[in-house]
Formats: sequence, structure tokens, C-alpha cells
Amino acid sequence: MYLGTDVLQQRVLWGFMGELRYAVGGSPISHSLSPLLFSLVFHSLKKNDQLSNLIPRTLRLIESVHIDEILGWGYIEHDEHNPDWTPLESRIESNTLQLRRLVEEVLTREEHASFAGNKSMRTQQPVSRHIPSQYYEEEVWMNLTSPLKHQLQSMAFTPVDNGMDILSVNTLRWTGHGWYCATTDGAGVVDVAFHHGIDVASGAILGLNGGGGSARSIANAWLESGGHVVSLGGRRKIDASLVSKQLADVEQLDLLIDFDGTCDPDIKAKRTLTPDYVPLSGSFDEQELILSTTNMTIDGRWMLVGQHLESWRRLWAPQCAEHLPSLDQLMSWLFGCEFELAQSRRKSMEE
Repeated sequence: MYLGTDVLQQRVLWGFMGELRYAVGGSPISHSLSPLLFSLVFHSLKKNDQLSNLIPRTLRLIESVHIDEILGWGYIEHDEHNPDWTPLESRIESNTLQLRRLVEEVLTREEHASFAGNKSMRTQQPVSRHIPSQYYEEEVWMNLTSPLKHQLQSMAFTPVDNGMDILSVNTLRWTGHGWYCATTDGAGVVDVAFHHGIDVASGAILGLNGGGGSARSIANAWLESGGHVVSLGGRRKIDASLVSKQLADVEQLDLLIDFDGTCDPDIKAKRTLTPDYVPLSGSFDEQELILSTTNMTIDGRWMLVGQHLESWRRLWAPQCAEHLPSLDQLMSWLFGCEFELAQSRRKSMEE
């Protein structure tokens, strides 16, 4: 039965509690840290008396190369008549209670000083008037990764930015009454660049090797923030409309991102961002150094953390923007959780 907007608003005012489901879809997906990031941000907001009308119900990883299968989970969750949606596994514990206990413990910690950096001066995007002002009975929030970001081209979706125009959608929200979508990779990387001392607004030069969905989003946001973009080639080159300089005219790049792994090693760049991330190894201090802002190679976790925060800021909870953790705080929490999970698994194997 459809409830009118006035009735839904009244239910919120009367203390109505909605259920929230979260998933990240793509292929490969088992390594994803996005569900862990989601848990950290959600419980951080709850701790600060935000999102009082939402209760998290499920976290899922959905392995698929077809956007329709991902959207299917948004409409109807797993039962005996539906595909076997992949539960959380790999580096993310499937025991939801154990995960929540770890998240709540990590949230009490201070951020690591080595993760601190410059505060972003990027102008935050105003809240879209298309986003509903309240939450509904069954909210579904999703992130998309490769190879799904270019597949969303349906008129059934309401974009809150130009993600559909540049074929790079990575954030979804289903309210039970409509779909909303956004692109957050680009804004996340711009924030990461500022955090690591790269002044994008003063014309910093970004070199991109590859032209997939993430590259398009990053190039678009970099240009909008006042920087310049150079195409370095790759299996799929970045669109000419998203390129503002030629490599021959550039002495040194401020930041290089190689999505294809085929970039000329002789290209000079002050910093390199590795878009992928792999399990960390070594001692606590050695792992912390890998993620430190003093490292000239920026680990892909920074990009993931940046775009995840932008998903909350742009689409899921723009009204809570001032209560979101900072980039370095969320990175500290993520690092703490990953390290504890790895230690726990190692101990279990030894017993």
C-alpha cells in the first residue's frame, strides 16, 4: 500500500524506525572494504545522535558483471526463489555481531598522527533538491565498482550530479519509491589530493592512464576544482573533453594515477596514487608507514575512504555532513579494524 508523503513524514515525526540495507556490487568484489567503511561511518553517526530513524539490517557483497542483478537485490533480498547473494567474507568478517563490536571499539580511538594532512578547500556541492528530506520504511544504499559504473543509463534514476552524463555512477539509493544516483570517485580523490598537500585549486596537474568510469569521474572533478588533466593513454583513453593539457607541455605531474598498470615508468610525478589496494603486511608501524601522508605513493585505501565519505555527503546523508568523520579519522579507524581482523585470523589459525 502506498503511503502519501504527508503520512510518511508523520511516521518519522512519531518515531518511526526504518530498515537500511547496504551492498557493494561489482566483480571481483570479495576483497572490498566498503562494507567495513559503511559500518564505521554509520555507527559513528549513531554515536553522535544522527540517523536515529534508521536501523541497519544487512550488509552484502554482490559479485556480478550485470547491473540488473545488483539492482535486483535492491528490490528484493535473498530468499529461496532468488539468486544466492554473496554474504560478507574474505577480509570482512561474516559475523555481524563481532564486526559491530570491533567497530564500536575502534571508534573510541584517536586518529594516527601520521594520517593527518591538509584540510580540503574544495567547495562542497550543495545538496540536490531532488534528494528526499526524510528516510523511508526500507532504505537501500549501494556502492558500485568495476565493471558496473558505466552501465546505469535508465530514465528510472534521478541523478543528483552529472554521474550519468559522464557514465560513471558508483553510488545508489533506493527509497522504496524511487532510485537516486551519484558519482563520488572524483570528489573523493580531489579531497585526498588536498589532504596530501596537492593544491588542486591552484592548477595542479593530474596524469591519468586509462579512461574507465573512475578515471572519468576523477578527471571531471579535478577540472571543476581548478586543476588540469593530462591523458597518458591506456587501453581506453580518457575523453578529450576531460583533458586540458598535453604531456609534452608538462615538466612534471603533481599526481599520477595508473588504472591500467601500463604507464611509462619514466614519466615524472611528485606523487602517485595506486587505485587498487592489497592486504597490508608487516608490523603495525610498517603498515602505518605505508598509509602515512609522508609516503609519496598514496595507497588506494585513501581513494576508497574519500569516495565513501562523499557518498554520505552527496547522497545518503547530506544533512549529517558536519557530523561525518574526517578523512584521516576514517582512515585511522579502517586501519585499526583491518589490523585487528588480521591479528584475529592469524591467532585462530595458530590455535
